[in-house]
Amino acid sequence: MTSLAHPAKAAPSPTAIPPAGRRLPRALTCHLAGFLAAVILALIGAAALLGPALPLPDPAAPDLTARLQPPLSRGADGTLHLAGTDQLGRDVLARTVAGARVSIGIALAAVALAGSIGTILGLISGYRAGTIDYLLMRLVDLQMAFPSLLLAIFLLYLLGSSLANLVALLVIFAWAGFARVARAETLRLRAQPYIEGAVAVGASTPRILFRHILPHLIPVIAVVAVFDFAGVMLAESSLSFLGLGVQPPGTSWGLSLAQSREFLYAGAWWLFVIPGAALFLTTLSANLASRWLQLVLRVGDRP
Repeated sequence: MTSLAHPAKAAPSPTAIPPAGRRLPRALTCHLAGFLAAVILALIGAAALLGPALPLPDPAAPDLTARLQPPLSRGADGTLHLAGTDQLGRDVLARTVAGARVSIGIALAAVALAGSIGTILGLISGYRAGTIDYLLMRLVDLQMAFPSLLLAIFLLYLLGSSLANLVALLVIFAWAGFARVARAETLRLRAQPYIEGAVAVGASTPRILFRHILPHLIPVIAVVAVFDFAGVMLAESSLSFLGLGVQPPGTSWGLSLAQSREFLYAGAWWLFVIPGAALFLTTLSANLASRWLQLVLRVGDRP
């Protein structure tokens, strides 16, 4: 009687790339524009963070002898103004970098707080369901249905214009989106067998929420945070443009755009173009980078 030989299993190739190692090349191949946008966003953030150490003129130092000079001009002291000067002779590029620290800092703080609050509320809402879920979701519906600009004007009129109040207002605008996404993902994860197993062995609710569900929410929340960063930055710039956000002598991109309006007819186009281009490039990069991050983290893939 002949025996059937079982084919030997092929040994894994030492050069084989694990699935996790294929994520980044796949993301680069599928969305190269998103990767480049992430690099640009990182460079803008680094320039804002390292602004005081860069070889740029003092953004707050006026020089009335060099006011409204076009780009690539030199002041009386020989200082090269790559992006020109404003109505007070201050270097536009230096003020744009200084404004980046304020605009990006406000947006990051607001997104971090809104993401934390919205994720925790969405996590609780999706897991507990019932009355808590109903009340929280109706609050989300009410907040998202209320006109944002009207709410901003009303709250800033009551509280006054300050960086802390501006961040708090942006958090109110942004938390609802995080809460909805976190709730939807929690509802999906709650039905998974490993959650049912954790409940069966007597795991406490906080342990299930923060040990077994929250780690799976982090990639999704990260993608939402990068995408919402662009919207929050535009909201801050809009409020500052209307005079409700950052106030002089401070600066931000929205405030710089507001201060440039009266000089457009004088031909000082660079006062509007430079901060406007910085705002446009940052928000566009954030939108594209969120899609690239979604590919890297494989958000949306289902087993």
